[in-house]
Amino acid sequence: MRIHRLEIQAFGPFAGREVIDFDELGAQGLFLLNGSTGAGKTSVLDAIAYALYGRVPGSRQGSHAQFRSHHAADGVGPEVLCEFSAGGRRLEVRRSPEWMRPLKRGTGTTREQASTQLREKTASGWEVKSTRNDEAASEIQELLGMNMAQFTQVVLLAQGDFAAFLRASAEERQTLLQKLFGTELYKNVEARLANDAKVAQTEVAEGLAQLLATEQLALSHAAQTLAGDDDQTLSEFSGAELFAVLADKLNAAVQRATALARGTQQGADALATEVQSAKDRRGRHAARELVLAEQQRLAALADDAQQWRADQEQHHAAQILEPLMLAATRTAAASEQAGFQADAVAATLDAHDIASSILDQPASAASESDLEALGRELTTRLASVTAALPDEARLSQKTSDLERGEKELHQALAAQEEQTQASKTAEARLKAVAAEQEQLHSAGHNVERAQQDAEHAAELVQAISDYQEQLITVTELTDSEATARSGALDAKEQWLEAFNQRLSQAAGELAAELVDGEPCQVCGSTVHPAPSPLAGAGADLVKQEKAAKRAFDVAEKLAREARTELADATSALAVLAERGGEGSMEEARAAVVLKEAALEEATKAEATLVTLATEHLELQTRLSTAQAAVLEATAQAASLRTGNAALGQEIAALDEHLRIARDGFDSLAERHTALTQAQLPGARLLQAVRLRATAAAAKEEARAELEQALADSVFADRAAAQAALLTAAQATELAERLKGYAKDVAVNVDKLAADEVVAAQAEVEAGIVPLSVGEVEELGEQSARAKAEAKAGELALGLALSAQSQVVATEQKFRALEEAVAPLRERSKLLDGLANAVRGLGDNKLKMTLTSYVLAARLEQVAEAASLRLATMSDTRYTLRHSDAKSGNKKSGLGLEVVDEWTGISRDTATLSGGESFMASLSLALGLSDVVQQESGGLDIETLFVDEGFGSLDEQSLEQVMDALEGLRDGGRMVGLVSHVAEMKQRIPMHLHVHKGRNGSTLEVVTAASQVA
Repeated sequence: MRIHRLEIQAFGPFAGREVIDFDELGAQGLFLLNGSTGAGKTSVLDAIAYALYGRVPGSRQGSHAQFRSHHAADGVGPEVLCEFSAGGRRLEVRRSPEWMRPLKRGTGTTREQASTQLREKTASGWEVKSTRNDEAASEIQELLGMNMAQFTQVVLLAQGDFAAFLRASAEERQTLLQKLFGTELYKNVEARLANDAKVAQTEVAEGLAQLLATEQLALSHAAQTLAGDDDQTLSEFSGAELFAVLADKLNAAVQRATALARGTQQGADALATEVQSAKDRRGRHAARELVLAEQQRLAALADDAQQWRADQEQHHAAQILEPLMLAATRTAAASEQAGFQADAVAATLDAHDIASSILDQPASAASESDLEALGRELTTRLASVTAALPDEARLSQKTSDLERGEKELHQALAAQEEQTQASKTAEARLKAVAAEQEQLHSAGHNVERAQQDAEHAAELVQAISDYQEQLITVTELTDSEATARSGALDAKEQWLEAFNQRLSQAAGELAAELVDGEPCQVCGSTVHPAPSPLAGAGADLVKQEKAAKRAFDVAEKLAREARTELADATSALAVLAERGGEGSMEEARAAVVLKEAALEEATKAEATLVTLATEHLELQTRLSTAQAAVLEATAQAASLRTGNAALGQEIAALDEHLRIARDGFDSLAERHTALTQAQLPGARLLQAVRLRATAAAAKEEARAELEQALADSVFADRAAAQAALLTAAQATELAERLKGYAKDVAVNVDKLAADEVVAAQAEVEAGIVPLSVGEVEELGEQSARAKAEAKAGELALGLALSAQSQVVATEQKFRALEEAVAPLRERSKLLDGLANAVRGLGDNKLKMTLTSYVLAARLEQVAEAASLRLATMSDTRYTLRHSDAKSGNKKSGLGLEVVDEWTGISRDTATLSGGESFMASLSLALGLSDVVQQESGGLDIETLFVDEGFGSLDEQSLEQVMDALEGLRDGGRMVGLVSHVAEMKQRIPMHLHVHKGRNGSTLEVVTAASQVA
């Protein structure tokens, strides 16, 4: 990835348009970016990050909001253009953040939405790829293979961040490495395994609970049967042993119940047989007594039965003559009635105009042939009317169809108007929704970007707060260091003074060491007649000098510790300053409020877009439906108009035809009714005349047949035969009496010959008497008690057998559950071990989580890559090494230590001095850049920026670092250094200088030749 050109307009501290040609600036492979303020220099890096990702890195987001407001007043909108190449493609991205533009008319401002344009250079020129903020950022990120965090660590190397990373704890390193290398997958694996382990434990617990429940179920099945047994011992058993004990006890209970049920049933059967025998004997004797009583009753009814038979025979003889008598009576009455009816119908016919006009004589004088001619004429006329009736019905139907067609035509026209209006309404609303969608899209609302902006604003507030607290700490440590340094200087002065006094009193020291008899260290004499009078003072000075030396060593150690602590605090303060800690807390908090408001607005806009999309789809459907309905209603109206015109013509022709057929009547129905009414009395009179003649002939014939039958019968005349007849009820009653008497006689004869009556008679003759009712009842009670005992025994046996079968079935279920729970236990044990291992627990001796293990491998790669750089910078003295050693009970895996190759001793990175710390952090940044670059698909990083930190290096270290940085230029790489160090300006000929003025910052490209001039 290489950056070719950068254009900045009214962005950050820049008021006008500034253009940077990096191809020209980095022609030597190395250039220096400096200026009057740190914010001015880093704003160039901010512009690059904003152009590519649509936002400013980290803590500088708050100052970016200030710049937007500052430049809104003069009407110049902020804009950044960056031209770069990556993956064989050359692209140009132009971004303008949201800003407040002055109104074109009047005073005040209006919000100008953010805009983006991404173009790619092709053979035909620059081609627009996207004009949406999120799409452009997504395509650039996919092309570079790096997100914002990785880009700022790989391309824009901020030394403050890596100095913090160098001294950070394992937890802090893990947070940064997770962002860079994306280890969410491994965290998900840890969470998944932990969840699977919990689920497996739950399944095992459920299985064990089911086993216990199965045991309890078996005990409950056997409880009633074993209630009298000593079942307390069952609590001592479980599992298969419990089911074996239950089987033995239930077998014994079944045997006992079987023997008891058999004995009680035999006794109950014997008593039941005895009770039934007594009841049978009483039944036989009662039946004998009933048969004898019935025999006496039938003998008393014998004379009455003889009279009943005589009356029945007379009735049967009269019944033979009854039809003839009824026929004579009926024919006489019918003949008389037919004469009356014919006279009445003739009067009705005379009153009807149509019939009387055709008959042309009184109806009472008309013959049968006259009446038949009248019927034929009326039938002919009625047939012609009937033939025309369908035409009248068709006319009515056609008229109704015409009315319905006119109504449907009106409805179709109304529907056409309604659907046309609905179509216009839907089309208008559709345009409004599309306009609103376009307005929201053009507003450039992006929830993810707004969320990130809000987070960055909150991080800035925290950085400022931490910076202020750290500043207080640095001030306190500065005072402490000054005090310690002053104390060390005082102690050193006292020690040197004591040492000088000791040298001046060397003779006294020698005299203090003289011992009688031993040679002098100076002259060798064993006699010491006149030792130096300063001997005592010299000895005291030695003690004083040693005490002063010890005091100086203690003070010097305290001073070194104070310097180290101050250096660490100052480095931490620098890190916080790089993160924006020097900014205004009030402005940062205001920025948080603005970003949160923007986030809320973006969230609402996104929800509104979803609602509008749904409504847009519904409106399109509604519009299509309405337009189709308009076409359908139009076609229907045209069809109805044509059909109604044809119906009108057909109705006119039918009406003329029916006018002739009505013959003066208002309707054919009226004429048809009149003809029908005229036809009816003529037909009735013809029928009455015929009936009158037939009735007279039938009367005479019936009279002659009756007289002949009476002469041949036992009756003297018609009156005698009539008297012998019985009514149907009387005849039926008489027949039932005779039938019942005969049946009772036959039945009683059969009962006398019945076996039980014959047996009872024999027992009476033998003197055998049946038991009394009380005696039978007492014997029945004894049998009932025996049956109850037998039933109880049978029930006890059934319960025992049921309990036995239920326990067997429960045992089978228990064994099936045991087989199912066994693999669950093994799986739970396996998953629990895996879950603990990936979380750094259990048998994991290093206490490393899976995520930490993966990140440790990445950190080891980073350390190896960084060591190559650090060895060059430190003259092969220092290398970085990854450590997975534990610290107390903390999890291991992300430790980092520096190895001194000269002494072979490794130590914590926090013990490095300022210059050493810079070289180590720079090497770490470059090593991480190499690893992340490789992780991102091997994308070549041809443009690299290294931010600040060179001021802590001595001349030799700076020379070594510069050699390492110059090595980065191999292969055509362009390296930009951000520094204010004077020696750097002398060594690097190409400078990009940021000048800050009252009206905004400007850029100036300065070369070594121009500096000399």
